[in-house]
Amino acid sequence: MSAPTGTITIPQPVPDLESDGLLGDFPEGPRLVGTQCDDCGRTMIGTRIVCSACVSTDVTRVPLPTTGILYTFTRLHVGAEGVRPLGYVDFEGDVRTLTDLREDAGPLEPGIRVELCVDGEDWWFAATPAETEAKETDS
Repeated sequence: MSAPTGTITIPQPVPDLESDGLLGDFPEGPRLVGTQCDDCGRTMIGTRIVCSACVSTDVTRVPLPTTGILYTFTRLHVGAEGVRPLGYVDFEGDVRTLTDLREDAGPLEPGIRVELCVDGEDWWFAATPAETEAKETDS
């Protein structure tokens, strides 16, 4: 059935993610899933079917690093659940993700190195032990 005359057809975005899951199993263990473009070299978070930089479909699934730099964060106050820290973590290759954070490994501060922590299907980032030790010796 064709659209009635005078009707505007709005183009839909091209889906670029193959799945919504970001945690994957790799030989190195559980890691966040990334996609690297075989044409332009861009690395993106998630399993993608098309490169968001050059629109190539020549892409490869890759593991992202387990550590990154905390760009910024905030603490959401969520009723009975209490405080939920969220922040942006930057990885090598110009990749950034919004993630849950945990403060039990040490205090959060923009610019610190954080590492991926996994418990079953749950994942989050926390200060690395080296970062926590450095903060303690500075005090």
